[in-house]
Amino acid sequence: MSLTGGVRRASVAWLIAVMLVAGSAFAATPKHAAAAAAVPALPEPLTKDTVRDLVARLSDDEVRKLLLDQLDRAAATSSKPQNAQGKAGGVDQSAAMMRGRLEELGGALVALPETLGQVGAKLTEPDGPSRLLLLAGLLAAALGVGWIGERAFDAALLGYRERLRQAPAATFTAKAFRLATGLALDVIGLAAFGLAALATLLVFWHDHDLQRGTLFEVLMAVVTVRGVALFARFLLAPGAASARLLPFADAPAQRLYRFAVTIAILFGLQAVAVSVLRGGGAGASTIDLVVVGGIVLMSAVILRTVWQVREPVAALIRGDGKSRVVVRWLADLWPVIATVYILGVAAGRIFDILSGEPLVLGVGLLSVVLVVTLPVVDMALCRALAAAASQPPADGGSRMPRIVASYEPVFRRAIHIVVVVIGLIAFAHLWEFDVFALAQKSLGGKIASSLVGTCVVLLLAYIVWEIAKTAIDRRLDAEGDMDPDHPASRVRTLLPIVRLLIFVTIVVMATMSTLAALGVDILPLLAGASVIGVAIGFGSQTLVRDVVSGAFFLMDDAFRLGEYIEVGDAKGRVEKINIRSLFLRHHRGALNILPYGEIKRLRNTSRDWVVMVLDFRLTYDTSLLAVKKVLKQVGDEIAADPELAPDLLQPLKLGGVMATEDSAIVVRAKFMARPEGEPWMIQKAAYTKILKAFREAGIKFAHRQVTVYVPPSAGGDDASKAAAGAAAIAAQPANPAG
Repeated sequence: MSLTGGVRRASVAWLIAVMLVAGSAFAATPKHAAAAAAVPALPEPLTKDTVRDLVARLSDDEVRKLLLDQLDRAAATSSKPQNAQGKAGGVDQSAAMMRGRLEELGGALVALPETLGQVGAKLTEPDGPSRLLLLAGLLAAALGVGWIGERAFDAALLGYRERLRQAPAATFTAKAFRLATGLALDVIGLAAFGLAALATLLVFWHDHDLQRGTLFEVLMAVVTVRGVALFARFLLAPGAASARLLPFADAPAQRLYRFAVTIAILFGLQAVAVSVLRGGGAGASTIDLVVVGGIVLMSAVILRTVWQVREPVAALIRGDGKSRVVVRWLADLWPVIATVYILGVAAGRIFDILSGEPLVLGVGLLSVVLVVTLPVVDMALCRALAAAASQPPADGGSRMPRIVASYEPVFRRAIHIVVVVIGLIAFAHLWEFDVFALAQKSLGGKIASSLVGTCVVLLLAYIVWEIAKTAIDRRLDAEGDMDPDHPASRVRTLLPIVRLLIFVTIVVMATMSTLAALGVDILPLLAGASVIGVAIGFGSQTLVRDVVSGAFFLMDDAFRLGEYIEVGDAKGRVEKINIRSLFLRHHRGALNILPYGEIKRLRNTSRDWVVMVLDFRLTYDTSLLAVKKVLKQVGDEIAADPELAPDLLQPLKLGGVMATEDSAIVVRAKFMARPEGEPWMIQKAAYTKILKAFREAGIKFAHRQVTVYVPPSAGGDDASKAAAGAAAIAAQPANPAG
């Protein structure tokens, strides 16, 4: 069944019992008792036909009372200070009016039994108490027929409901959809209940307006209570924690469910009482007295529930414990804030009644319901968003889960903004507070008329920026952390500059659109900006050249972050790129800043591959075959090294004899490696292994020699020859590797 049996029976029995007890009290009062305090109520809607019908049904005394009552109200509401007595006169007059209204409510309270007797007499016409029993029986029959109609609807969908109950719902979205489908079926069943009961009442149509209106009001109250119970059970599920959409424990969920049903019952009773009193000719003061009593009673129930569930709601506001200080303060102070709000709403409605404002039934209660509903809607949407983001995407399936997961913070902020905006609009409409009409009366009219446009522009700019920023940050995160020893990709190089350009563009466009929405003529601003741009272009040709050159360098992908480049006599790793210049960090630590316009030729040593060259000076009697064999062996050892092999593209090999000198031949070896890897480490390991292998193979490095020819002479002696040989030996450099 769509509602638990206990709640349904309690709500229906409560309404019928109130009707029976009230009718009995009405019947127990003499029909012809004095009615000094009873003033006939005006019909709704107030038209020419209803006014003439009312006057035709009233006696002369009733017409006189009604006229006096309306004149007193008009004098109380339209009287204002007519002279320059100051504000004190207006305050005194308002206080006097309040005292008068309080006296009227006091008189209505004293005359309440008498008024109830008159209304009861009209309600039980023409048969007295037996008519009340007939009405109660008719109402019970209508409710019974409605119950049968709802049961028939449930029986027709019994199989579908069972399949829906057994359908798997692993995610929050699937569970919410299944529960929402069940709620829709329950609402349709409730509509069948109401239509069947209404049809029963229409079959037994009564000419008595008050009796017919009372039956319809009671039926509407029953449908309202049951509808509120359905929605409360949909969100809170007091008997099944697994089907609960809101994250509450069992005890708070049951308490909130009872609170929602209780408030609905009180509101329904108040609506029935006001309708019966107005239709029975009770005075406006009596109706206001009933409304004030309902406001006080419902406010007490709401405040009691607020302080009973303060801890669960506070825990829900805090979330995972990582909330900011403001959120933690809100979690601690929300019962106080709610109490002040409820008391303020109640005091405002009572003040309206005392000041003679027209009665709008349910505004205060709808305000409270709106305050409770908005956070619930925001929470439900955010939970559905989190569930959709955490759902793993199927292979080859839709990309929607990945998109939702990537942009979840943006969607969450958008949900908060939309809920708050809708709440403010609903509050303004509910309390009939027209900000724009109020602003039109003063100097702020022009600003107020463009306030909506400005808010829309700022909101769109914020959302576009958040989407762009999230997309760029997501792409940068996918690139991983940047390794200072390896060059960055082109995406990581360009995206920060693109993000800055997007931000500047959004700020400029939002500023111009905001000024246009405020009524400022932006054409002179655009023309002035164009003139200034032309002046900057002519006066700062170097700046323009740097910016344009940088754009073309980036489009050509000439360099990236972390790459080692050479520009003239400056060289180093690219550390930073901005709009105008390039920052190079030399391997010795110096930082070179190069404007793009100054770059004539650029040498990038970090792209694709690099060839490392090793030269050796060997003696003339060296066997090149032995050298080739040694280099191949060393190349195989380097290729087998797990630390060096990943960066090696081509193995070490002999390049041949590159030059011949007086005392040596120059032999070259080379290998190809990845520039972003460790080619210098491979070169270091190759030198170490080659020197060791040459020593073991008996391959000797050539030494630089200087031959000194000393011609024979008669006066020469052995001492001079020895001195010349020592000088030649001293002139030889000690460099075995050449």
